[in-house]
Amino acid sequence: MRMASKKGIVLLTMTIIMISLFIGCGNNTMSKIYNDDSKIANVSDTFGLDESEETIESGIYKGKLKLSGSGTIWAYESSTDFDLQVPYTLSINGGKAKIVLISPDNKVVNLVENTAKATIKGETVLTVPIKKGNNRIKVVGYEKADINIELQIDKGTFKKISF
Repeated sequence: MRMASKKGIVLLTMTIIMISLFIGCGNNTMSKIYNDDSKIANVSDTFGLDESEETIESGIYKGKLKLSGSGTIWAYESSTDFDLQVPYTLSINGGKAKIVLISPDNKVVNLVENTAKATIKGETVLTVPIKKGNNRIKVVGYEKADINIELQIDKGTFKKISF
């Protein structure tokens, strides 16, 4: 009986350690995506989302997110190269976040980056260098970034990050 009890305690302790490691590494893994263009450029999204309020209506995406990792919010198949003017707002209440364009050749272009200490107030305009082929815009968050974002684009298709 005593030997079985010791094995049970060891097994329980090992299980708790393993669960703690997985939980501890989960958000850290998502945050590592922030500086990894190859993971950001991936067609599939990789993120942890603690909070999500997203709306899409007639060419306008609005989101309040708590995000670690990257999520696609817009896609556009272009027949030519051109510069697209995109009115936007981006404010961060914690962590840091950026809006990136992934061009058809999977190159990641940082369009704007913000931290809680350097928040842009009001609407500004991004110049987005659209290339012939499939272009995507993603929001990328670091350490559960608390993000408020709005983009206005009359081309392409917006989609929600949330499941």
